[in-house]
Amino acid sequence: MNKSSLFFLLLITFLLSCSSTDGGTNSEDLDNSATILKPKGLYTSSIGNEIALDHPQVKGSLIRVKWSDLEPSAGVYDFTKIEQFRELIKTKNLKWSLGVIAGSSSPEWLTTTIGADYFEITTSDATIKKIPKIWDAIVNERLALLAEALANSYSEDADLVLVYTPQMTANGIEGHFNGVPKEELLTAGLTAENWISSVKETAKIFATAFLDKPIAVEVHDIIGETSIPNQIMTDLWNDPSLDQRVGAAMWWISGKTTYQPNLVNALTNFPGDIYAQAIGRSDQTERFENDDYTSVFEQAKIIGIRYIELWEYEFINNTFPQDFICFNSYTATNFE
Repeated sequence: MNKSSLFFLLLITFLLSCSSTDGGTNSEDLDNSATILKPKGLYTSSIGNEIALDHPQVKGSLIRVKWSDLEPSAGVYDFTKIEQFRELIKTKNLKWSLGVIAGSSSPEWLTTTIGADYFEITTSDATIKKIPKIWDAIVNERLALLAEALANSYSEDADLVLVYTPQMTANGIEGHFNGVPKEELLTAGLTAENWISSVKETAKIFATAFLDKPIAVEVHDIIGETSIPNQIMTDLWNDPSLDQRVGAAMWWISGKTTYQPNLVNALTNFPGDIYAQAIGRSDQTERFENDDYTSVFEQAKIIGIRYIELWEYEFINNTFPQDFICFNSYTATNFE
């Protein structure tokens, strides 16, 4: 075989291995193997510029909203901020995921009027944040009411394909405290036992409210321990009452294995669904393995991640079009 023939053979093989869908939502974009539709492929992590939604490889978008905006007064709900983005997504014939931001974005009445206990943290960027204690029973009692109200409005929306578990953490959805010393958290009363129990309770609350939706819990090491997030995601996946609907989320995928290496290994060995978000934009090259953004997609395949939210920057600038095609093709093939 001459070099010209070999080149065309390799080209055809490559194109077949990375065959693209048209980017719109179709029967391959969701996995309904257990009658629960689970998303796969590439989503945008926010909607600041709707141009991102027009990219042919975008399957949908995350809608992020603060708990304080959703429930400005106790028992008074306002879903305007969800609706403004949901309507836009629907005009594009796309799917959406819901991320309620709690933590320091919890409503002020939770600790003042209702009396939930809290502590203050100083994050690595010197920001002081007030965090309600998830192990205070009042917090999950109020989250249960919020989950019920949200489910009443959106549980029957077929375009809603993933619901994140709110968390009482530094940014209110990821499971970490952004550089707060272990001693400070222990002094506030956090223990492995009460953290595991309370986060699992929150996840079950949202899974019970959204009975036919996948749920995700974002995981990080807590007080320096991988055993804590590992037990949370393993227990939830193995809970027969949840029918393997509660998966793990990794909002720090970068291609690197030096950050939280034990948790990277735990996720690689985790048998359940894994959802991810890229750690940053591709122009922040230092955040990625060997300054190579495409290492995100390679690591996702190694770990077994079915869904990644990329920052909208990638889709607006069409930064890695062939890698987008390949990852969507990979998920369509491997998560039937």
